[in-house]
Amino acid sequence: MPVLETPRLSMRPVAMSDFEAIHRLHTDPLVVQSLFSGEPPSRESTGEKVELYVRDWQQNGFGFFSVFLRGNLQEQSEFAGRAGLRRFEDTSDVEYGLCLFGHIVGRGLGPELGRAILRHAFEELGLERVVALIRPENERAVRAAQKIGFSHVEDRRHGDRVKGFYDVRPSQYGVALKTSGSGRHAS
Repeated sequence: MPVLETPRLSMRPVAMSDFEAIHRLHTDPLVVQSLFSGEPPSRESTGEKVELYVRDWQQNGFGFFSVFLRGNLQEQSEFAGRAGLRRFEDTSDVEYGLCLFGHIVGRGLGPELGRAILRHAFEELGLERVVALIRPENERAVRAAQKIGFSHVEDRRHGDRVKGFYDVRPSQYGVALKTSGSGRHAS
Protein backbone atom coordinates (compact mmCIF):
# COMPACT_ATOMS: atom_id res chain seq x y z
CA MET A 1 0.00 0.00 0.00
CA PRO A 2 1.35 3.43 -0.91
CA VAL A 3 2.67 5.98 1.52
CA LEU A 4 2.76 9.57 0.26
CA GLU A 5 4.86 12.36 1.72
CA THR A 6 5.05 16.08 1.21
CA PRO A 7 7.33 18.53 3.00
CA ARG A 8 4.82 18.87 5.87
CA LEU A 9 2.63 15.76 5.63
CA SER A 10 2.74 11.99 5.65
CA MET A 11 -0.16 9.91 4.32
CA ARG A 12 -0.89 6.20 4.57
CA PRO A 13 -4.03 4.19 3.79
CA VAL A 14 -6.77 4.37 6.44
CA ALA A 15 -6.70 1.38 8.82
CA MET A 16 -9.27 0.11 11.32
CA SER A 17 -6.93 1.33 14.07
CA ASP A 18 -7.69 4.91 12.90
CA PHE A 19 -11.30 4.68 14.13
CA GLU A 20 -10.94 6.94 17.20
CA ALA A 21 -8.98 9.59 15.30
CA ILE A 22 -11.48 9.56 12.42
CA HIS A 23 -14.44 9.77 14.80
CA ARG A 24 -12.84 12.83 16.47
CA LEU A 25 -12.37 14.27 12.97
CA HIS A 26 -15.95 13.56 11.91
CA THR A 27 -17.27 15.25 15.07
CA ASP A 28 -15.06 18.35 14.73
CA PRO A 29 -17.38 21.40 14.55
CA LEU A 30 -16.08 22.59 11.15
CA VAL A 31 -16.36 19.09 9.68
CA VAL A 32 -19.87 18.63 11.07
CA GLN A 33 -20.93 21.92 9.49
CA SER A 34 -19.14 21.33 6.17
CA LEU A 35 -19.72 17.63 5.51
CA PHE A 36 -22.48 16.42 7.79
CA SER A 37 -25.00 19.29 7.45
CA GLY A 38 -24.74 20.22 11.12
CA GLU A 39 -25.53 16.75 12.51
CA PRO A 40 -22.51 14.87 13.96
CA PRO A 41 -22.32 11.20 13.01
CA SER A 42 -22.71 8.42 15.58
CA ARG A 43 -19.78 6.18 16.51
CA GLU A 44 -21.58 3.40 14.63
CA SER A 45 -21.80 5.55 11.49
CA THR A 46 -18.11 6.43 11.74
CA GLY A 47 -17.28 2.73 12.17
CA GLU A 48 -19.17 1.94 8.97
CA LYS A 49 -17.25 4.68 7.13
CA VAL A 50 -13.88 3.40 8.37
CA GLU A 51 -14.80 -0.13 7.27
CA LEU A 52 -15.74 1.28 3.85
CA TYR A 53 -12.44 3.18 3.60
CA VAL A 54 -10.46 0.01 4.39
CA ARG A 55 -12.57 -2.07 1.96
CA ASP A 56 -12.00 0.52 -0.81
CA TRP A 57 -8.24 -0.06 -0.57
CA GLN A 58 -8.71 -3.82 -0.70
CA GLN A 59 -11.12 -3.76 -3.65
CA ASN A 60 -9.82 -0.85 -5.73
CA GLY A 61 -6.17 -0.41 -4.85
CA PHE A 62 -6.90 3.18 -3.83
CA GLY A 63 -8.93 4.95 -1.17
CA PHE A 64 -8.66 7.46 1.65
CA PHE A 65 -5.36 8.18 3.33
CA SER A 66 -4.96 9.05 7.00
CA VAL A 67 -3.08 12.36 6.94
CA PHE A 68 -0.47 13.25 9.56
CA LEU A 69 1.51 16.41 10.19
CA ARG A 70 5.15 15.41 9.98
CA GLY A 71 6.89 15.90 13.31
CA ASN A 72 10.57 16.20 14.01
CA LEU A 73 12.49 13.38 15.67
CA GLN A 74 11.36 14.48 19.14
CA GLU A 75 7.65 14.84 18.29
CA GLN A 76 5.03 12.30 17.38
CA SER A 77 3.08 12.99 14.17
CA GLU A 78 -0.34 14.61 14.66
CA PHE A 79 -3.41 13.17 12.90
CA ALA A 80 -4.68 15.99 10.69
CA GLY A 81 -7.51 14.34 8.74
CA ARG A 82 -8.26 12.09 5.80
CA ALA A 83 -8.08 12.62 2.06
CA GLY A 84 -8.01 10.46 -1.00
CA LEU A 85 -9.92 8.79 -3.76
CA ARG A 86 -13.04 6.65 -4.03
CA ARG A 87 -15.38 5.37 -6.69
CA PHE A 88 -17.97 7.96 -7.62
CA GLU A 89 -21.40 6.40 -7.30
CA ASP A 90 -22.10 3.79 -9.99
CA THR A 91 -19.79 5.28 -12.61
CA SER A 92 -16.24 4.67 -13.77
CA ASP A 93 -15.27 8.06 -12.30
CA VAL A 94 -13.02 8.38 -9.27
CA GLU A 95 -13.84 11.10 -6.74
CA TYR A 96 -11.41 13.15 -4.65
CA GLY A 97 -12.36 13.84 -1.05
CA LEU A 98 -10.74 15.87 1.72
CA CYS A 99 -11.57 16.28 5.40
CA LEU A 100 -9.26 18.14 7.82
CA PHE A 101 -9.70 19.25 11.43
CA GLY A 102 -10.85 22.85 11.80
CA HIS A 103 -7.65 23.88 13.59
CA ILE A 104 -5.61 22.53 10.65
CA VAL A 105 -7.32 24.41 7.81
CA GLY A 106 -5.97 27.70 6.54
CA ARG A 107 -2.30 26.61 6.52
CA GLY A 108 -2.16 25.59 2.87
CA LEU A 109 -2.09 21.89 3.77
CA GLY A 110 -5.19 21.01 1.71
CA PRO A 111 -3.63 22.00 -1.60
CA GLU A 112 -0.31 20.42 -0.58
CA LEU A 113 -1.87 17.02 0.09
CA GLY A 114 -4.34 17.34 -2.80
CA ARG A 115 -1.53 17.81 -5.30
CA ALA A 116 0.28 14.73 -3.92
CA ILE A 117 -2.86 12.60 -4.16
CA LEU A 118 -3.71 13.79 -7.68
CA ARG A 119 -0.15 13.24 -8.85
CA HIS A 120 -0.43 9.67 -7.46
CA ALA A 121 -3.81 9.25 -9.22
CA PHE A 122 -2.42 10.25 -12.59
CA GLU A 123 1.17 8.97 -12.45
CA GLU A 124 0.72 5.72 -10.51
CA LEU A 125 -2.93 4.77 -11.06
CA GLY A 126 -3.13 6.07 -14.63
CA LEU A 127 -6.55 7.69 -14.15
CA GLU A 128 -8.01 9.73 -17.02
CA ARG A 129 -9.68 12.19 -14.66
CA VAL A 130 -10.68 12.74 -11.06
CA VAL A 131 -13.96 14.40 -10.06
CA ALA A 132 -15.20 16.23 -6.99
CA LEU A 133 -18.63 17.27 -5.69
CA ILE A 134 -18.68 20.45 -3.61
CA ARG A 135 -21.55 22.38 -2.06
CA PRO A 136 -21.49 25.87 -3.63
CA GLU A 137 -21.70 27.53 -0.20
CA ASN A 138 -18.53 25.75 0.91
CA GLU A 139 -16.36 28.51 -0.56
CA ARG A 140 -13.21 27.31 1.20
CA ALA A 141 -13.51 23.88 -0.46
CA VAL A 142 -14.22 25.45 -3.86
CA ARG A 143 -11.08 27.63 -3.60
CA ALA A 144 -8.97 24.67 -2.43
CA ALA A 145 -10.21 22.50 -5.32
CA GLN A 146 -9.41 25.22 -7.84
CA LYS A 147 -5.89 25.61 -6.38
CA ILE A 148 -5.12 21.97 -7.21
CA GLY A 149 -6.50 22.13 -10.74
CA PHE A 150 -10.21 21.28 -10.50
CA SER A 151 -12.51 23.14 -12.90
CA HIS A 152 -16.26 23.54 -12.51
CA VAL A 153 -18.11 21.41 -15.07
CA GLU A 154 -21.73 21.89 -14.02
CA ASP A 155 -24.11 21.94 -11.09
CA ARG A 156 -25.81 18.62 -10.34
CA ARG A 157 -28.53 17.45 -8.02
CA HIS A 158 -26.98 15.11 -5.47
CA GLY A 159 -29.33 13.72 -2.86
CA ASP A 160 -31.47 16.55 -1.56
CA ARG A 161 -29.27 19.42 -2.77
CA VAL A 162 -27.43 20.86 -5.73
CA LYS A 163 -23.65 20.56 -5.72
CA GLY A 164 -20.93 21.76 -8.03
CA PHE A 165 -19.39 18.97 -10.13
CA TYR A 166 -15.67 19.52 -10.81
CA ASP A 167 -12.98 17.59 -12.64
CA VAL A 168 -9.22 17.60 -13.17
CA ARG A 169 -7.22 15.84 -15.89
CA PRO A 170 -3.68 14.39 -16.02
CA SER A 171 -2.52 17.09 -18.45
CA GLN A 172 -2.94 19.63 -15.65
CA TYR A 173 -0.22 17.69 -13.82
CA GLY A 174 2.06 17.34 -16.82
CA VAL A 175 1.12 13.67 -17.22
CA ALA A 176 0.32 12.25 -20.64
CA LEU A 177 -2.39 9.61 -20.83
CA LYS A 178 -1.00 6.14 -21.33
CA THR A 179 -2.16 4.12 -24.30
CA SER A 180 -4.30 1.09 -23.54
CA GLY A 181 -1.43 -1.19 -24.57
CA SER A 182 0.65 -0.01 -21.62
CA GLY A 183 -1.43 -1.84 -19.07
CA ARG A 184 -2.26 1.36 -17.20
CA HIS A 185 -5.64 2.85 -17.91
CA ALA A 186 -8.49 4.56 -16.16
CA SER A 187 -10.49 2.54 -13.72
